Amino acid sequence: MNATQPDLPSLLRNRDVRAVHEHLTDVQARFEAGQLHERDLLAAVQPFFSSDLTLAEGFRQWMDEFPGDYAAHVSMAAWFLGRGWEARGQATSNLVSDQGRRALVQFLTQADGCARHATTLTDNPLAAWSVVGQASNTQGCQLTLDDVQRQAYPDWFLQGTGANPTSLHLRRLMLLHLRTEWGGSEEHMLTFVRQQQDARLLSDTDVQRLWAEFHSRVSHHAMHFAGDPAKAVERARMAADLDPAEAEQLFIALTGADAPTSDRLDALRRYLTAAEQDRAITPHGNFAWALHYSGDWAQSEVPRIGALLTRAANAGDPDSAVMLGRLQVTHANWRLPDALPLLKMARDRGHTEAAETIVHLRGLIPNPTASDTAQKRDDILKAANLLSAQMSWEVYRHFADYEQQFSLEPRQRFLYLHRAADAGENDARYELSQQLRAGHVELGDDGVLRPVDTAPLQDSLDYAKHLLERAAGSGHTPARALIGRMNDRDWQARTARRPKVKPVAASSSTVSTPPDRNLRIPWVVLAVLAFGIFRGCSQMATPAASAQPPALDQEVAERIFGPVSPGSPGR
Repeated sequence: MNATQPDLPSLLRNRDVRAVHEHLTDVQARFEAGQLHERDLLAAVQPFFSSDLTLAEGFRQWMDEFPGDYAAHVSMAAWFLGRGWEARGQATSNLVSDQGRRALVQFLTQADGCARHATTLTDNPLAAWSVVGQASNTQGCQLTLDDVQRQAYPDWFLQGTGANPTSLHLRRLMLLHLRTEWGGSEEHMLTFVRQQQDARLLSDTDVQRLWAEFHSRVSHHAMHFAGDPAKAVERARMAADLDPAEAEQLFIALTGADAPTSDRLDALRRYLTAAEQDRAITPHGNFAWALHYSGDWAQSEVPRIGALLTRAANAGDPDSAVMLGRLQVTHANWRLPDALPLLKMARDRGHTEAAETIVHLRGLIPNPTASDTAQKRDDILKAANLLSAQMSWEVYRHFADYEQQFSLEPRQRFLYLHRAADAGENDARYELSQQLRAGHVELGDDGVLRPVDTAPLQDSLDYAKHLLERAAGSGHTPARALIGRMNDRDWQARTARRPKVKPVAASSSTVSTPPDRNLRIPWVVLAVLAFGIFRGCSQMATPAASAQPPALDQEVAERIFGPVSPGSPGR
């Protein structure tokens, strides 16, 4: 956030809606008058691309006081998009949980609809078209190579660039849309970049940046998806030579290729220098992955790394706080700045990974006292209540401890089992599938998991099979083995045999939270606000639609950061 821009999220939290409205309305007016660059316009809206739950009431008041306001609509659309990405998580699409998929679809629908309505509220809605484009990108590439060659691009790009013919931002969004791992290809991207160069609408500097990003995207795919570290390094070098900010991808690619430490250190220094010179640069998730696999040779740069992550976290990027905390778990000797205050701030605003990282940091306490253990349980429960799969499973597995410390009701054990399975914890998926097959629990018509003792319903068997298939597809060995032993008769209510599984020990009371609300806490808030803050978007178009918390060892490090392999998944 630059020196001339107020802290807009803070103003919104404090219900100073008029100040936010007046500032963003003035920014939009100056942009439409040609007095402001697109970079400054987008920087003004950027703070609302956030998963911050504490903004919900401010948005409702903003919509109430200024129901037809462009700034309110585009800011809230950006917030919906941030909420969707937070709920989805950073896994590759095949590993996104059931809960994450539902939330992503719901938030994308709201983001797209609100942004499209915003495009009708001002003369040059560049920021709104940007949100529509980012929502579209989340659903993958929707263009064939022939579409690209004919320049048959979607409305958000054609209308956005029609009003803003020199927009680098929209072209970068389209390049992202065309990336190979999202259904495009290197040829898609190459054709597009050549078109932009031949059109001569961009400055030489912007064309160079677009080429740099093209090479960086190719490098990313070569490393994380194609298993070609040599190509990843070659293209990352080309990108970094064109744009210093792309030295981040070079550092990542060199790490994946297990390159000499001198080369990796040089790339790291180049990136840190670029980030120090441009405060808009924030690190991506794979930057922390590359740092994790950096040894003591990187210690000379630790003060600069800590400063970058702290700066980004204080500017509203919770992912940077998570990176800092995770590095403290795996590199305790690096003496990084304390991540805990930044993580607590992110957790208080609804960031699940921040809540999980706090638990990992608690694991660093040597010889924990009874008070330390109680505090760790409190942190685990807070993470579980933000729908952490791992921490919900932890509460379920040791429910008696949480029941005693927090006066939980026995029936809530079912809530945490269902939540863990729904959020993607494979051991929980396996456990719940077995309980369903054994007829010890079932989902009612309201979607509530409740204890029973009867032959399993067909719906229960269908859901059990789905859970096992998702766990097996995520590499869960017991689920794969069990599926391999089963046949069609085992999945039919008339012929299925109930396995001998110990029933979950809990009362027969039902859980009060149905699965369609079993998304992060904001779903309750958003449901309440549906007839409030959303009514300003009433004309919106609807788009197509385990173990204890880990200790400090290599297994934990790989669970946090993934294995050092050219095939490691990346976003």
